[in-house]
Amino acid sequence: MSGTRYTNALIVICMTFLAFTLFNVRGLKTDIEGFNERIDNIGAEIDSIQTMNKELDGLIESLHSELELIDGDIDRVQNNIYTIRRNTDEQKNSVDNLTLSELQKFFADRYDSIIKRTSSETGN
Repeated sequence: MSGTRYTNALIVICMTFLAFTLFNVRGLKTDIEGFNERIDNIGAEIDSIQTMNKELDGLIESLHSELELIDGDIDRVQNNIYTIRRNTDEQKNSVDNLTLSELQKFFADRYDSIIKRTSSETGN
C-alpha cells in the first residue's frame, strides 16, 4: 500500500504542477496580448508625432523665409539711413563752406520762394 500511496501522492503532485503551469501560461498569454496592444498604441503615437514634426518643419521653413525677407528689408533700411546720413553730411559741409553773403542770399532766396508758394496756395 505504501507504494500506491506514494504513486497517488506523486500523481496529485503532478496534477497540481500541471494545473499551476496551465494557469501561469494563460496569464502569460494575457500579458503578451497587453504588451502587443501597448506596442500598437506606441506606434500610433509615434505616427502622430511624426505628422506633427512634419507640420513643424513646414512652419519653421515658412518662418525662415519670412526672416530672410525681413533681413533684406533691414539691409535696405540701413542702406537708406547711410545714404541719408551721407547726403546730410554733404549738405551740412557745403553750408559750412559758404561765405556770409552766400548764406544771406541762400536764406533770402529760400524764404522768398516759401512766401511766394504760400501766397499762391492761399490765394493772396
